[in-house]
Amino acid sequence: VHELAEAIDGMASMGEATLLRMTRLPPLPGMNGPVNPRRMEEMQLLLNTFQTALQQQQTGAGSTVAGNLRIDALMELVREVMALLNDERVRQDMGPIFEEIQSVVQLVAVEVLEIRGSRAMRSVLHLAGAS
Repeated sequence: VHELAEAIDGMASMGEATLLRMTRLPPLPGMNGPVNPRRMEEMQLLLNTFQTALQQQQTGAGSTVAGNLRIDALMELVREVMALLNDERVRQDMGPIFEEIQSVVQLVAVEVLEIRGSRAMRSVLHLAGAS
């Protein structure tokens, strides 16, 4: 839960940094917190992998066909997941798992708020450790 909360905080901080660069507004307390560079590189690699998988290159007919096949495979996966989620029996069987996922999501949300809230308080109070 803690690692997921740190990753979400890092992604939010990266997005905030981009917005601050574009708008040139001063940061609000708690924004632009510490970012774990290793974790951000891992997430960037994951995003690049998805982008490459979905990207259709226009260099030739073969690459366009390959791009279409990748998109078709992804769409088939989405359709299968949707069919599972729409099946009443599967939903009943998966109920306890969905409840556990909901519980973890709530724990992660609370931890993200704690991370960002404590950073905002340190920033407002000008205490050491605020970044």
